[in-house]
Amino acid sequence: MASEYLRWKYRDVQPETPVELTKKQRRQNWWHYHKWHVGLGIAALAAAGNLTWHALTQVHPDYQIAYVGACPLSKEGAAAWEECLSALGTDCNGDGRVVVQLNQYPTGGNGGDPMYAAASNVKLMADLDSCESYFFLLEDPEGFQADYQVLQGDWFPVENGLFLARREFWEDRTVQYMDECGALWAELSEEVIS
Repeated sequence: MASEYLRWKYRDVQPETPVELTKKQRRQNWWHYHKWHVGLGIAALAAAGNLTWHALTQVHPDYQIAYVGACPLSKEGAAAWEECLSALGTDCNGDGRVVVQLNQYPTGGNGGDPMYAAASNVKLMADLDSCESYFFLLEDPEGFQADYQVLQGDWFPVENGLFLARREFWEDRTVQYMDECGALWAELSEEVIS
């Protein structure tokens, strides 16, 4: 019954004829519904490109040395240590150059900021846990050894009250280029002795 009534009620209704859109109107219509998709796609491509670029251009050091002292080393002092070790070292990762990275972990002694010292200590613990540094440049090797128990006992003084030490490993986890680091340590030891 209802369908007969509806047929009678809408007997004069004709379907609308589709409107033919011009090319410009079709592009505007498509853009109206897809502009956010295009924007998100461009942002995703930019992020992926940025990550890829950083992954391809990242420099991986051949040797890492950790400095632990009351105050951070100056940029010139850190660069001098990096240059000294890179002159004696070998290219471990095969990229054609010897790269030494000096990681500084200042303890904030002499009234330094305790939050800065705590953050530095956390970074040092991460370095020790991930076995990044083989060499250590220390102001107080006895105190460092008492706190962390990670050094071999053959450290030696180098300059300005600093000592050069090396790490002891008790597990299968070691630094990435263990043999090359050992060879560099032997060469450094010979230079100090002679």
